[in-house]
Amino acid sequence: MNAPVAIPPPNDGLARIGPNSVLQLVPLLDDMLGEEERNRLMRLSGMSDLPSSEGMMAESPAAALHQALRSNHPILAPKLTNRAGERTADYIIKHRIPTAALRVMRTLPPWLSAPLLANIIEKHAWTFAGSGTFRVRSRHPLVFTLRDNPVVRGEQSAAPLCHWHSAVFQRLFTSIVDPNLRCVETQCCATGSDSCVFEIR
Repeated sequence: MNAPVAIPPPNDGLARIGPNSVLQLVPLLDDMLGEEERNRLMRLSGMSDLPSSEGMMAESPAAALHQALRSNHPILAPKLTNRAGERTADYIIKHRIPTAALRVMRTLPPWLSAPLLANIIEKHAWTFAGSGTFRVRSRHPLVFTLRDNPVVRGEQSAAPLCHWHSAVFQRLFTSIVDPNLRCVETQCCATGSDSCVFEIR
């Protein structure tokens, strides 16, 4: 039986995000960049230790780690954060979505299962949106928006930067709904939009 969905954080004004935003990235940093460079990036982001896998973590150092990676390793960052997003989705499927719900969604036709999965994602958006605001803007076709995305907040780019979020969404939908689906980020806060926009196609 899967573990229950994570308990929401206390309403104390501190912005939090799921620790998998860091925990699924760190092993990849170790493999590709080495522990010394990983530790340097963590120090740049204000982290001296890895977060606990239980509960939530402060949003700021998690976002800062992603931004430090993009700033210091712009070529490798998309590949690493994409893979971290896939690992995060795999963790969610294994530990956070009840087995019965997975079984139902995997037996339904995609046009029915996709909106159901979107509902689950929207209900638990606090685990990946942090202080940003997540919405399912459309269900046919599926379009997600993440306003004021903290993971790219303050960054400027000519192209969308949200490889981690895109990979989380794509892996969830290809694993549960239809292996042919893809997630495309069509707008990004880093390119000047007020929201990051993700389309499931």
